Amino acid sequence: MKTDKINSYNTNFCSVKPRYITDNMKASVESLLIRMNADVSRVTDGDHFKTTMTTKLHYNDIASFEDERRLTTKLNQKEQIQGFSVLKIGKKTVLDIDNKSGEIIDFIKPFYKPWFFVIKQAERILSDMRTNFYDISIVRKESLTVNELTPDGKIKIKQLVKQVEKQRLENLLKNLE
Repeated sequence: MKTDKINSYNTNFCSVKPRYITDNMKASVESLLIRMNADVSRVTDGDHFKTTMTTKLHYNDIASFEDERRLTTKLNQKEQIQGFSVLKIGKKTVLDIDNKSGEIIDFIKPFYKPWFFVIKQAERILSDMRTNFYDISIVRKESLTVNELTPDGKIKIKQLVKQVEKQRLENLLKNLE
């Protein structure tokens, strides 16, 4: 007698069905990402530069939209749609959205809250953020400042390290003699 093995693919009853955002949401996400990248400011000071970028948008303390790309330079529109973004609604709903395909990569939502309600609420919030992007009473921006070295600065640091290392070795050789 021959028997087949029983496979249990989904033991925790989670949906493995891929979910996507609507076309209106995708347009809003793209618009927000392009506007956030347009706010990047870069100040060069000798051998280093300081970049300030908008990383998060807060909507009336109801929701937040976070850009996970961390772009330090302004890019053209075609190159910007990469990586993923996070939309948080209230304290219990989080959507990780692939910027290019619009797929919801990961999510946290209340069990009894239906998907159509989550999508409808997210679409309304993203649309409001898009239309009120420059109104600071509705949409509050959070930025990050990064200090980095220019290519010339990197060369100068390498030369300084070599010089210090050479001086340390010369002092070590003098002490051995």
